[in-house]
Amino acid sequence: MELTVQVGFEELLQAVKKLSLEEKQALQIVLSTETVAELSEPAKERQFGTMKGLVTYMANDFNSHLDDFKDCT
Repeated sequence: MELTVQVGFEELLQAVKKLSLEEKQALQIVLSTETVAELSEPAKERQFGTMKGLVTYMANDFNSHLDDFKDCT
């Protein structure tokens, strides 16, 4: 059974205070699962090329070997 009623916050609090302990626990479970479901948004899918145009300068010798590592090669 589903009941839809528009009430203010104070009226809602008064209605919750009138519930039995079991009903309050059931309400708490429903609200906690609903809140978690609403907060967890699916991760946005990554798109290729999102950094395109953001790197405006790159040195000409960017891919050349560093002098500090000549002994390692």
